[in-house]
Amino acid sequence: MILASFLSLALILITVVIHYQGLCWLSCFYRSRKSHANIRLPMIMFGMTCLHLIEILLYAGVFFLLHHYSTNGGFTEAFEATVWNYVYFSGVNYTTLGMSEFYPTGHFKVLAFTEALNGFMMLTWSATFFYSLAGQFFQNPDSQ
Repeated sequence: MILASFLSLALILITVVIHYQGLCWLSCFYRSRKSHANIRLPMIMFGMTCLHLIEILLYAGVFFLLHHYSTNGGFTEAFEATVWNYVYFSGVNYTTLGMSEFYPTGHFKVLAFTEALNGFMMLTWSATFFYSLAGQFFQNPDSQ
């Protein structure tokens, strides 16, 4: 359980760094005068989606590695060990949907709930960032 807890904290730290760096890059892109104003907001949304997908894939990779190379946890019988099932589980967990016919067991429960918490925080951060930029754009579209 201690290993899962430390791994969860490490994953949270890694995703926060990825997200922060990604949002910094997107902010620079938004403020650049080289890009057309009407394309900036959709590109920001696309960039944030890519950030979230990278973070989901990171968690999916950890679940894959732990499931195949450790005995610290697993999934219920309905789980088929395919790459897409790891990505699916990680995606629905990250977005806090939780829709699945299989569930984590053992120490995977710790990773699963911290991924959901982390995903909720990253999605909220992205929404706040986007609404801030969109608000700036719509308040003064001519200077953008």
